[in-house]
Amino acid sequence: MKQETESEYQVLPQAELFAVMNDSGRFQFVSANSEEHLGFKSSEMIGTVLKEYVHKDDLFLVESYFYNEHHLHPCTFRFMLKNETYIWLEADIDFIRTATAEENQIILKLKIPKTSQHGDPSRRVQLNNPFLSEESQEISIHATELLKKLPCPLFISQKGQLCYVNQALIDLLGGSSKEDLLGKDVLDIIDHDYHDIVKNRIQRMQQGSYVGLIEQTWRRLDGTPVEVEIKAAPAIYKNKPAELVVLIDISSRKKFQKILQKSRERYQLLIQNSIDTIAVIHRDKWVFINESGVKLFEALDYPDMLGKNVFALLEQEDHEQVREKLRSIVEEKSEVEVTKQSWHTYNGSTIYTEMVCIPTTYFGERAVQVILRDISDRKKAEELMLRSEKLSVAGQLAAGIAHEIRNPLTAIKGFLQLMHSANRHDQGYYEIVFSELNRIELILSELLMLAKPQERVLKKTDITALVSDVATLLETQAIMNNVIIQTVPQEEKLFIHCDQNQLKQVFINLIKNAIDSMPKGGTIQLRFEKAEGFIFVYVKDEGEGIPKEALKKIGEPFYTTKEKGTGLGLMITYKIIENHKGSMSIESTPGMGTVFTLKLPEA
Repeated sequence: MKQETESEYQVLPQAELFAVMNDSGRFQFVSANSEEHLGFKSSEMIGTVLKEYVHKDDLFLVESYFYNEHHLHPCTFRFMLKNETYIWLEADIDFIRTATAEENQIILKLKIPKTSQHGDPSRRVQLNNPFLSEESQEISIHATELLKKLPCPLFISQKGQLCYVNQALIDLLGGSSKEDLLGKDVLDIIDHDYHDIVKNRIQRMQQGSYVGLIEQTWRRLDGTPVEVEIKAAPAIYKNKPAELVVLIDISSRKKFQKILQKSRERYQLLIQNSIDTIAVIHRDKWVFINESGVKLFEALDYPDMLGKNVFALLEQEDHEQVREKLRSIVEEKSEVEVTKQSWHTYNGSTIYTEMVCIPTTYFGERAVQVILRDISDRKKAEELMLRSEKLSVAGQLAAGIAHEIRNPLTAIKGFLQLMHSANRHDQGYYEIVFSELNRIELILSELLMLAKPQERVLKKTDITALVSDVATLLETQAIMNNVIIQTVPQEEKLFIHCDQNQLKQVFINLIKNAIDSMPKGGTIQLRFEKAEGFIFVYVKDEGEGIPKEALKKIGEPFYTTKEKGTGLGLMITYKIIENHKGSMSIESTPGMGTVFTLKLPEA
């Protein structure tokens, strides 16, 4: 059994550190002596969270201490130094709350006990009665009987050596009688990890000081561990300074805490790896967001989101709806329901989401947990379905119109042929009539393309020659409108597989649109490029341009910016390009012109 003398412990003055944290436990200020005692510079700690430094076994104790605001005694826990070793700290905290502050502040006062063994006897602290509390008094015989019957484990020690134990402690530690424990040193039945802090607490109680609440792991006489909560105070036993210690068996609670901690870790893992955005909003600010949320809003990292106002990224038209929803959830006046809204990302793009709001708390105050699901792809699919439905309706309408016109047209054409045979005069007039009738039939054939698939004849074609032919065809119309069609010369031939008639229709539509967009004249430039297995054709005009709002609707049936337009030309153009496994994009600046870019697979 270990016997210790007064010279074995030496107590040096405690070092103190001060820190300021926000509601979420993030350091906002740390005193400059942190590097001396903890190894961390204050600049290294600012912005980090307290729980990153607390030993995992003490995390629940620290969190409980912060949430319970009575704080009659300091809290003792293990703190990780920069070299990744742990020391024991005592913490006192105070809250600063103001009506105008956006978040509360917590003032944290940390005491670092400095204990060494086998110190210089000349520096030994004398344990005289003046250091003892005035309320401490010698335990009488009657008090001893009372303590013996207490249901909670209790002992009295002098410099850590047990000199009185009650029956509840004997039962807790698995002894058969008090002789099994009397004379033992508390360090012999306490886990080694707690020895330094226990020595320090004994020294301070020998001086008459009160110590804070602490959790420890003790060992029963058979070696099995037991988790206990320790409350201790200075006392006098047989005219000598002593330590009065009460134990509470918290093994069941610690087991539950471990289960709760594992559940919390699984919950956090689930949240962090969820494909949906999960976040917490407190006072209109993001105070928590998972990794999916950071990616959804295209932020660089969590600091880009945390602490920022929710409405900064929300579409203006959704502000009122979301603000009312958050308010009703906080006040518990609304049931959980799905709402839809749109947001801007940090890269300037727009996303569409479904949001579910659930009431929660944030450091004891009401907050809202939100689940955001990205429905941007669904939104695009719905728009494509709507566009497809419009196309189907347009096709059905086109088929009806074409058939209704073609029937009387056939009769007219037939009778004109009979009249032409009977009357040989004015042949030029008949040729003009037949030419125009053929043109009407061609237009009806193009209109019928919307209603049913056309039989395509794909041939290997030089796209530069095809476009030149179309430019020649429309050159007269261009000259009449004071427009010059300029084709950039191409040294080599660029071949694609295409239906020549359909592709000619595409360039007729594009060049005619370009001519119409320049009522005061200008230049249309036709240019070609070959890259990565594709042929690019650029049709550029110097017209009035297309407004941003109209660009989104270009290609929709019956949408047109022309006074007498039908809106079918570009729709047919899109369909032909799509059937040739290509794509078309539009860039336009109002007042400066438009560029149509066609991308087609190289033959």
